Amino acid sequence: MTVGFGVRGLSALALALGLVSTMLAVPAAMPAEPARTALPGVTAATLYARVHVMGASASAGFGVRAPNARNGAARAEAMSLARIAELARIGDGSVTGDATGLFFANPPAVGAGQVDAVLAAEPRPTIVFADDFLFWFTYGALDAERKPVKAESQRLALLERGLAQLDRIVEAGIPLVVGDVPNMSGAVGRMLSKAQMPQESTLAQANERIRDWAAPKQRVAVMPLARLVEDLREGKPFDAGRRTWSEADDGALIQRDRLHPTFAGSVAMLACTEQAANERFLGIRQPNAPGAPAVFEHDPDRVAATARAQAQPAP
Repeated sequence: MTVGFGVRGLSALALALGLVSTMLAVPAAMPAEPARTALPGVTAATLYARVHVMGASASAGFGVRAPNARNGAARAEAMSLARIAELARIGDGSVTGDATGLFFANPPAVGAGQVDAVLAAEPRPTIVFADDFLFWFTYGALDAERKPVKAESQRLALLERGLAQLDRIVEAGIPLVVGDVPNMSGAVGRMLSKAQMPQESTLAQANERIRDWAAPKQRVAVMPLARLVEDLREGKPFDAGRRTWSEADDGALIQRDRLHPTFAGSVAMLACTEQAANERFLGIRQPNAPGAPAVFEHDPDRVAATARAQAQPAP
């Protein structure tokens, strides 16, 4: 069968092609593209109503203070990721947290205690951020049985213990954002010993296992902490959340210990966590697209200004 276009047909075709070209030229003006099916009945308001942050020292805010503080109280306040999320919060909702810098001392016991706290909370959190929860379930000098690590397989067995704890949150029906495991070899000889550092191949296996574990679970989002750390370390501009980050605009994003984020780096981590949650649970691929939720402020200067304002003594 032969199809003839004629003048009208060619005009219609030209109009259609022009429309397609216009759409491709301005993707930011289009609605957010669904990344996956959103969780049934979940909206940004219900998902972020009660945020809880657990994990290790990066989430606990080791060495993090609000910059340019105007008085001693602001300088003294440790800025955990939960506290930064509270300061950065846009709109109503609560933020709690129990991340600790002592996670490394006994990951199985500390991790179990943090999960126990989540499940015992009343009301329970509507979402849990566990960005560095699995870090010490891969790093460290002791295995799951608290014996010295002599083979890399011991680290992968320890990781299974961490994933089993996170399974308890998933089974309770609570959306969970968990970070993968970054390469922190630059911190060896500073905050980490050689005995605590996994081999690169072990990190690769661990992250593959985390992704495989999370893939079939609708209520688990993986925050690419490994990629974020590389971005922070390299000092090159990168996108996270609704903005572009760079040392030129935001100052240092990782501390001199080469292990922990700075205040601005912590805000970047929060932005990445929000982005991962939006993509997995709300079906939003473009976090900066019209209609995408803005739950947390992603500008470190504005978050720091809020911290300073709250630190001012009451008149």
